[in-house]
Amino acid sequence: MYLQPSSTHTIPLNLFMLRGQKPQSLSVNKHDFPGKNSNRKIAFLFSHATGYHKETFHPIMRSFRDQLRVQREFDQTDITFISWDERHHGDSARLNEGCLSEDYSMTDNALDTKQVIDFFDLKGGYDYFIGVGHSLGACTLLLCEYYYPGTFSGLFLVEPLSFATMKEAIYIQETVTKAFKKRPEEWKEMEEFRESLLSKSVYKVMHPEVFDLYARYGLYETDEHTFKLKCTRRSEEIIFRNSFHESYICSKAIRELTIPTQFVLATKSFFTASEFWKKISQLDSKLLRLDVSKGTHLLPYEQPDAIVPHLLKLTSRVASTSEKSFIKAMI
Repeated sequence: MYLQPSSTHTIPLNLFMLRGQKPQSLSVNKHDFPGKNSNRKIAFLFSHATGYHKETFHPIMRSFRDQLRVQREFDQTDITFISWDERHHGDSARLNEGCLSEDYSMTDNALDTKQVIDFFDLKGGYDYFIGVGHSLGACTLLLCEYYYPGTFSGLFLVEPLSFATMKEAIYIQETVTKAFKKRPEEWKEMEEFRESLLSKSVYKVMHPEVFDLYARYGLYETDEHTFKLKCTRRSEEIIFRNSFHESYICSKAIRELTIPTQFVLATKSFFTASEFWKKISQLDSKLLRLDVSKGTHLLPYEQPDAIVPHLLKLTSRVASTSEKSFIKAMI
């Protein structure tokens, strides 16, 4: 079910970040859920995976909102969700058609993330601010915090593409990029699209509501009355091809984190097999926690309700940390 935004925004990208390219913009939705006699404000930024779009997070967002509201500690809290489309995905891709750069990378996406944060004053305008990301989205949130320390109060990262060595990162990049080249991206009818995807095992296990949102908001009708994916396979290939070094940097960035962070990995994901995750227990367990849930790399789209309890735990941890910091500052 679609989660109606309170407002929609088109944010022009900083020309400096475009390196001489044509002007581009980001499509962003803001969801406001006021509390009763609220005395604090909290914000969450949702960043999607490669090949997906902001609407695929709606089942998680709705369930998370509902479960926050039944908790007494969040009764008097204004809650804001920001969801957005990476510049070559979803509605942003339609705004920026024909602007795909051959050198576009995960770092560009991290800088775009910072621009969204600044536009809504998410860092300074709220009592605390949490980033929620999956796959590419998880990496870009992590990189954003690495490049701009202290941006987030906490991070919730599902299946971030983090690798222990450059060799490992390059191998995964080559494997996944080959898969992108084979992916169809245009169909004569919407039903043909649905049948085509549901014949593949990766989509058969997708939650029906998420699949419907993926189809409804991930396609557009062309002038020839065919249906095409807003995110082209070429854009997926480019960002993955150019980002293997950032996937390696992410393993370094995790070691620099000074904020509460929750990682969630899937049992059947080949990304989880990275040597890096076998060593994460050596890091600060008070800040960094790792849970493993049954599923594949597309865990948030397969079992959105299974993600929410982990996100609730992180939110409570961030709230507790923020309150302790406030009390300490007052003493």
